[in-house]
Amino acid sequence: MHIYLTGFMGSGKSTVAPRVAQHAGRAVVDLDAVIEARAGRPVPEIFAAGGEAHFRALEAEALQAVAARPEAVVALGGGTLHHGASAQVARASGQIVFLDVPPDVLYERLRATAAARPLLHGPKGEPLAGDALKDRLRTLLADRRAGYEAAAHHIVPADEAPEAVARRILARVDNR
Repeated sequence: MHIYLTGFMGSGKSTVAPRVAQHAGRAVVDLDAVIEARAGRPVPEIFAAGGEAHFRALEAEALQAVAARPEAVVALGGGTLHHGASAQVARASGQIVFLDVPPDVLYERLRATAAARPLLHGPKGEPLAGDALKDRLRTLLADRRAGYEAAAHHIVPADEAPEAVARRILARVDNR
């Protein structure tokens, strides 16, 4: 069974996954990297060219492919489990861990990279900053929180150092 890490962007999925994988003796997979490799371009370009619906279709296909692989620690995209049957695919093939991070911590982690994150842009495509970015983060997180909690087998606070978060995850999951 896979260990799927989910949570909002900036929750540490891609940072924590290699640490969990190392301790668990598993491979690590970053779903966004799989999507980029399959599409031949980075996620922001996929969004720009085809919009979110196109990206989500590619994401669902990539998740299906990853779910069929040998067990791994999989860093999911922040919205993966909120679209289509992706939550069911992940639940059927592993344990889902929601990395829970407060909005103020997310803001600190994301403010320097907001320009590279399409969902953190305003209505005219401009990167958000300051209070507008804080508001957008709170709104998106509030919209997604119930979905994360409903899909997750485990909820792990992720506002500490990555190694501490990895150890928390390993203490919660069934690593057989």
